[in-house]
Amino acid sequence: MAARLLRKTGEAIKHSPGALRRALTGGNRGKYQMALADAEDPFKVGLSFQVEYVGFETLPNTDEHERTSHSKLCDQVVPRQYKDQAPPFKKLVVIVSDKRLTVFDPTESTASQKVVRIPLYRIAYCGSNTIFNKTFAFIERSRDSQSITVHVLAAESVKKAQTMVRVVAKAFQNVYMEWQAQQKRGKKVRKEVSSGTTESSTTQPEEAASADGGADGGADGGADTEAPAVTQADEDAAEAAAAGLEKLDLTEEEKDKRALHRTFTRRTRRVKKPEVLEVSAGMAEKAAEFDLDEVAQYVDPVDLPAEEQGQIDLA
Repeated sequence: MAARLLRKTGEAIKHSPGALRRALTGGNRGKYQMALADAEDPFKVGLSFQVEYVGFETLPNTDEHERTSHSKLCDQVVPRQYKDQAPPFKKLVVIVSDKRLTVFDPTESTASQKVVRIPLYRIAYCGSNTIFNKTFAFIERSRDSQSITVHVLAAESVKKAQTMVRVVAKAFQNVYMEWQAQQKRGKKVRKEVSSGTTESSTTQPEEAASADGGADGGADGGADTEAPAVTQADEDAAEAAAAGLEKLDLTEEEKDKRALHRTFTRRTRRVKKPEVLEVSAGMAEKAAEFDLDEVAQYVDPVDLPAEEQGQIDLA
């Protein structure tokens, strides 16, 4: 009887955005963990973490910085930020979903609340720090790739900082695999159209492929099949398509979709394992082992910003 009641409660939470938001708001960790465990994809619910924002440093994306490993770059920036920025640090919430990192101040009123969204494809690195071991740092590329920003955040424990690294790495992998699956489907349809085996000539433009995904294109979309080869011509086409990006009359979402395609096209050609996000030393194996039960211990139930409730899939 109790087991049946528990399952019904789980189903109610899973299918009720209002119930889930109450679980997030009320701080009832048990219900929130149950909602995460019951969700088909926890990244559609969004994994939230309360942190302190130490500071950031923006650097031009020069040849020198390209040659410097992201890990080494973070190891240089992190101590500077702790030295330059005096505590207490601003408390923020970071939500990792299947599309982006969302950062906001939970203490601000709804009217004045600023919500910063960073698409996952623009994350070049994330990691912890051996000296400041409660640190979670990540590198964000600008959309035009002309600059990079190192963000430094402090978690309440070493384990929580490491968990955030694992969560972001897994989310990035999901986004890349979904993009890869979309490219494969698109090439298959174009091949059928060119050979006359299908009447449909509708395909999804590669430059508009996004991480939003569909029911048939999840994180496993290309895991067991060989990825379509990305040639220099593909990369040149992606670069050309992006050359006049800011001049086009596109929405921010459309620009991000094109930038995502450009970034992942280059990544496929230049990185041995493009689906694997670069993480700090010693974290690669841990990042590959994504255990939701373990991760859920460090997730903080929070009240989502009103505008974000429509951005994150709570259904």
